[in-house]
Amino acid sequence: MPLPYHVFRKKKKKKNGDVYYRWYYYYTDSAGKRIQKACLNCRNRGDAENYIRELPAAPGSHNPHLLLKEIAKEMYLPASAHVDRRAQLGKTTKIETLVEARRYVDSIVETFGNIPLKDVDPESVMNHLFSLDKSGSWKNRYISVLKEIYKEAPRHGCKAPCPAFLSFARNSKKCDTFTGDELASLFQQGSFPDNQYFLFFLLILSAGLRIGEARAVRVKQIIFDKKVLIVDGFCKKSGERTNYNKKGSPDNPKLRAVWLPDYTLNLLSIFLKGKEPGPGPDDFVFASNGTPLKQESAEVIFNRALVNAGIAKTKKQLVDEGLWKNGHVTKKSRVMASGRKLTPHSLRYTYISRMRLYHSAKELKPMTGHATEEMVEYYNRPNLEEILQALPKADKALAGLLDFKTSGGRESNPRSLSPEPSGIASILPPG
Repeated sequence: MPLPYHVFRKKKKKKNGDVYYRWYYYYTDSAGKRIQKACLNCRNRGDAENYIRELPAAPGSHNPHLLLKEIAKEMYLPASAHVDRRAQLGKTTKIETLVEARRYVDSIVETFGNIPLKDVDPESVMNHLFSLDKSGSWKNRYISVLKEIYKEAPRHGCKAPCPAFLSFARNSKKCDTFTGDELASLFQQGSFPDNQYFLFFLLILSAGLRIGEARAVRVKQIIFDKKVLIVDGFCKKSGERTNYNKKGSPDNPKLRAVWLPDYTLNLLSIFLKGKEPGPGPDDFVFASNGTPLKQESAEVIFNRALVNAGIAKTKKQLVDEGLWKNGHVTKKSRVMASGRKLTPHSLRYTYISRMRLYHSAKELKPMTGHATEEMVEYYNRPNLEEILQALPKADKALAGLLDFKTSGGRESNPRSLSPEPSGIASILPPG
């Protein structure tokens, strides 16, 4: 592979007249001027060529033949110059993000690493992605990381224009919501191995929490006399707890508060009072040996609860299909006979869909922690049962609509068109 640097040697003379050689390299800058420098501690051509391979891009130089793998070699690696630049540009340098992005870099290098960046054919990239059994979201992320490699290239003296890649449709299935009957079946003590997991998932439903937020709940966040839960952080998969919410940061934590129904509050109060020794304000409500419940364990237990509640396929069906091993479902996407997608996150979908019957997206946004009203609507997935339950609320509005004698045919009290909030308790099974 041609390099932007070229090595050569010069004859030198010592004071006593003896001849020796020293190795140098040169490059040509953008103004056409040849710049010459010494190859330090190099005794032969091999040393010199290895030396120039480790050099950063020459200022103003251009190496159109630089391989993709040479550009991507240190991208997203902790303590690398690339990560330092990301920090200065205000981009995240969280270890989880770096590890995730590096996996994509490795995948890109595996296929296209030995090709000069300028020769990477966008059609070849797209055809490669078409051939992979991956989600549209995965493929779009692959493309976004590849674009980052193009942005990084000028730092290595390679100025290859980034092609215009097409985007893939997001084909990942959204979570479905639970019906009232399913909630009543699920939230029975026999569905869960113990009271802790019962309450853990009940709180997710009652407050519309993400699973990481529920894992992070500490005793002091529940204000019993105010019937309020303060959401002030979440647990990462590793168990590390943040002091900010998902869309926040340490400087702008974006805390939120949600109402809790009496049914959930009463059960939580009994649960906490029954703990020995009594938990302190900073203790996790749901814990194992003082640490938050593991997300993977919670997901396994939730799928098992769907089976126990008769919502998912029976254990025998799962065993016969080879989907049950060591007490849990091995392929979560096939747990439902109907093809529906019910996960712990479905409880959050259910909360938002039920609450959306009584509140506007604008009113729900601060309660759900979503950044936009559009995202609230994305989670709004009412089923036919919920729609039918909400229809009587429109009776007064319809009567006004057809009362042509009032206010010249217009409703005299427009506010009556909006149903009155009935509270979160409506989403819970009878106590």
